Amino acid sequence: MKKNLNKVLALTLAFTVVGSTAAYAEVMKGETTATPVPISADADAQAEASAYISNTGKITEVADTEDGNKVFTMDNENGGLRFVVAPTTTIVDRETGSVITADKLTEGMEVAVIYGANAPMGMSIPPYMGQVTTVVANADKGSISVGHFNDDLLNEKDLLQLNISEKTTILTTLGTKSILSADDVKGKDAVVFYDITTRSIPAQTTPSLVLLLEEREAVTEVAVDTKSIEAPEMVALRDAAEAKGYSVKWQGKTAPVVLEKDGMTAQITLGSTTYVVEGDMAMTSAAAAELTDGVLYVSADVVENLK
Repeated sequence: MKKNLNKVLALTLAFTVVGSTAAYAEVMKGETTATPVPISADADAQAEASAYISNTGKITEVADTEDGNKVFTMDNENGGLRFVVAPTTTIVDRETGSVITADKLTEGMEVAVIYGANAPMGMSIPPYMGQVTTVVANADKGSISVGHFNDDLLNEKDLLQLNISEKTTILTTLGTKSILSADDVKGKDAVVFYDITTRSIPAQTTPSLVLLLEEREAVTEVAVDTKSIEAPEMVALRDAAEAKGYSVKWQGKTAPVVLEKDGMTAQITLGSTTYVVEGDMAMTSAAAAELTDGVLYVSADVVENLK
């Protein structure tokens, strides 16, 4: 009986080793799937969060504005979104991997809209967003991942690891013409275009396109006689808003300051010239909101637009 038990244990061990080896071999062969395999929550918590959000839906309406921008309305299960596309907005076609213009975005097209996680958003239905960072056209034509990639090229959101190859195109939203490499992706927020991933943990992929998400810096110099141009008047937001009957809610440096009065709201973000009034109307101020000695200052025109 003891000998039979030993044989059973030996066979069990043998099958365990063979099964493990086969599973390992399957990963090494690069067998693929379109769905990344998640890893532990602890690893997810340790990764640096992306500064951008992706929102996907189908375009239902397109409108032109007097200043040359376009306003798009898209529908999805989360309530949809209205957003502004300016001439400086980067638009990439997921199907071809090429940069396109706003006139190529048409009703019925599936798009992915990418914008800052702390960008002000109007409280209308659907919510109103000012100028977005990037739009991906034909977003349903392949897999897209938006997130922050660390020095190992691992994305904290989808737990997706990149294997950059010579066939991978790397671009930036700033339109740089320099040749970029895998090192330029490390520590950056990016949109990744890919088709298949390995079943390994974390899932790995060789992307066809990586688009680095980089905001344009505010222009500080202009080719005009600046002596004749006065700097905008800056006022303390809390004092000015409370004088008009608004309550002021400070939510930290990375979240908008919320003003409320008789059901009306306004949102002002530190370091941004875009602010939202009446809950759903995005406007541009003469100067970005700034924090000095613990006091938030805004240009006087912001306060003037508060009813």
